[in-house]
Amino acid sequence: MEDFMEQYHSELAYQEVKANKHTLKGFCWFLVALTLIWFLTVMGFFEVDKKLITLSFLSNIVLFVPAFYIYLEISLSNQWIKYFLLSLICVATAVIVTFLSYHAVLIYVVPLLFAVQYRRRSTIWFVYVVNTVTMLISSLSSFFYGICDLNLLLQSQHVRSWYLEIITADALNIPFNENPIFIIIVFEVFPRSIILFVFSIMMQYSVVSSNEDAYRIAKLTYLKETDTKTRVFNKNKYVEMAAEYYPKIDQIAVLFWDLNNLKYINDVYGHAMGDTAIETISAVLLAHSGDSCRVYRIGGDEFLMILDNPGEDEAEHIIQAVQEEVAAANKGKKIKVSSAVGFARGRGQEIEEVVKAADVRMYENKKQSKKERK
Repeated sequence: MEDFMEQYHSELAYQEVKANKHTLKGFCWFLVALTLIWFLTVMGFFEVDKKLITLSFLSNIVLFVPAFYIYLEISLSNQWIKYFLLSLICVATAVIVTFLSYHAVLIYVVPLLFAVQYRRRSTIWFVYVVNTVTMLISSLSSFFYGICDLNLLLQSQHVRSWYLEIITADALNIPFNENPIFIIIVFEVFPRSIILFVFSIMMQYSVVSSNEDAYRIAKLTYLKETDTKTRVFNKNKYVEMAAEYYPKIDQIAVLFWDLNNLKYINDVYGHAMGDTAIETISAVLLAHSGDSCRVYRIGGDEFLMILDNPGEDEAEHIIQAVQEEVAAANKGKKIKVSSAVGFARGRGQEIEEVVKAADVRMYENKKQSKKERK
């Protein structure tokens, strides 16, 4: 099961890279939506101060530059990228709320929606903290420089300074809060942070449930595709790959391995010793496997090693290395493990024929080995 956990964490890392790509795409759509709003405002469709919406739009364009640079120049597998991108989203939403105030208050939820796709509770709470801090800063800034809340009552689009000038000029005796920071923190930032906290908790439940489902699916997939005794792929996986994957590969090399004298070992020394012999050869083969070199157990003592687009002498070098490593593993042991191997090359579209050719050569190698022992 150790290999399963390695595969599971590898899959999580792959999913995180995909999530980084989705975040970058989401940032693009974020800018597209803001561009549309800016355009409609400039055209007079929305009654919002054109200067403020333009400042918000240009600020987010500037914030997009480092995200675009990351996409072009930096590997998305780096751990810090998700935190940087999510922080960037938080800052972008804060900038929008700073200028547009109540027009964009719901946008605080957007960074949390981006965080959910990473399937980690820590990511959600990181975004919640950053979101709360940027919300505090933007709330204070928007009070002085953003669209004033009085516009809701007066059907206008002015900022706070405009109202103060009107009141001063007309000598109106209307009290204005001279120290609004405490009021903003207690009656604006705190309630919104509580709402975001509830959102974060609910999203955390979704992430936990999603991770549990992903773990169960990964485990079932592993058991379906893997021979648990030898930890290499099983025949089910080979049939699937032969039908869907290898026909797309230009050239393949097939090494067909067959353990020698397994029946004799089972009859004389017992099946436990036979299992040990199988595990000895499979462990050596597994050590030489990788993303472009896969090993399948297709029978009791039969293994296929299939290489994608192999180098000129790559297969021959693997055969030699495996034989040397098996010989080294035999030292000091009563039961000597050996195997026959057949090798064939061909196109991926002809995988069945290539496997048959390797099978024939394996039996030829087995017969030759028996003659030499005699």
